[in-house]
Amino acid sequence: MHRLRQLMRTSTFTPLAIFLSLALRAVASLDRPIARFPDTTGYETFQFLGDIDRFWAVPFLYALVDTDVGRITLQTVIAATAWSWCALILSRMSRYPRAVLSTVLLLGVSPQVVRYDLALLSESLGISFFVLTIAASLNMRKNTNPISISVWLASVTLCAYTRPVHLWVLLIVLASPFIAFIASRGRKVSLTTLILLVVLVGGVLQLQGNSSTSALNFYTVLQERVITNDTRFAWFAQQGMPLSEGMRDATGYDYIDQLPSEVSAVIPLPDGQVPPTLMRVGGAPLAQWVHDNGWRTYVRYVLTHPTDTFSRLTSLTNATLSPPNDDFLPLENGPMIPRVLFGSWELWSIITIGALLLVFLKSRKDFLFLASMCLTLVAMYATTLLTSGIEHPRHSVTSAVAVRLIAIVALVYALPRATQNRELDEHADERG
Repeated sequence: MHRLRQLMRTSTFTPLAIFLSLALRAVASLDRPIARFPDTTGYETFQFLGDIDRFWAVPFLYALVDTDVGRITLQTVIAATAWSWCALILSRMSRYPRAVLSTVLLLGVSPQVVRYDLALLSESLGISFFVLTIAASLNMRKNTNPISISVWLASVTLCAYTRPVHLWVLLIVLASPFIAFIASRGRKVSLTTLILLVVLVGGVLQLQGNSSTSALNFYTVLQERVITNDTRFAWFAQQGMPLSEGMRDATGYDYIDQLPSEVSAVIPLPDGQVPPTLMRVGGAPLAQWVHDNGWRTYVRYVLTHPTDTFSRLTSLTNATLSPPNDDFLPLENGPMIPRVLFGSWELWSIITIGALLLVFLKSRKDFLFLASMCLTLVAMYATTLLTSGIEHPRHSVTSAVAVRLIAIVALVYALPRATQNRELDEHADERG
């Protein structure tokens, strides 16, 4: 133990800790059986305009590499870079740099995070881009210059373009300049804000082009949440949802060749996807309603039934934010650190709340910055659960990681910070 304390006070600790985290990630993810899924096909085709199966970020990066091995390596490198940079930035902000550095790096190589590097899906890059966005935001607040702003814009764009729910990052980032624009009566607008607006337009275009995948997701919501519940089913029927014989008995999935051509003419099946049974049973009338009014009607239900909506969120919290195991997505990773180090979402949430209260007393500006992070997390998580009919733990993994990382960020802001007038180096603990 004495030797460990001595090591932590030497100049070799930071590079050694980063190297160990890289080694742990490499052992867990590289040279292992690569996991492909039906969803993988949609990420392998990058198309800038028109109909798309997936948002741009992941297909764009996958298009840069020809092989599955290369894609897994790319995911692993991006993840290692994001977590290492975030750990360095947070450690330099704190009077306890080695503790902060170690905590962030351990979170980054926990099984609940690192295992996704082995899957050709959006989860690994989604987590990495969210971590990059937090790191870039912290860096820009400390050093505002053209380079830091450019890195921040790139991080926000990649994060927002990973999955539809990540567009919340853009919307909340734009909230502050929008308020300033209104307060100044249209006179205060920056180049950064204009760039973000262009990025938002790109996000809207992707939402429109992603309509087939969106409709398929809506069928899973109907099949899991609506037709299985008498009250919800009756409400949707009153709103004009077409009914058909055997509709409420529709479960599971069909083979692709079972989907009637009149249904696929309305909602083309995305590459690699199998149709929910409800698509066949509901027929063309239901398909047309889903295409024209499905999500609009569902949003109206969510807003007018707050008790049921809140119940939906709370019923899945433990299963999504602190999954008891990884059975929902079996992967053949190498050796990893114990799962218990990920901690429970309740504990991390208590830490966040306590830290926010302390920060509120110290700095309103820092509090608003942290509150915007928390608001982004809540919006992403709620939207994910409410718009997903299947695989909730997988779809919520970025939110689960964000709960932990935001708690660490809030704690760094709440506890004594690094001395402002001298750079925090490897001997800061001894001098402070």
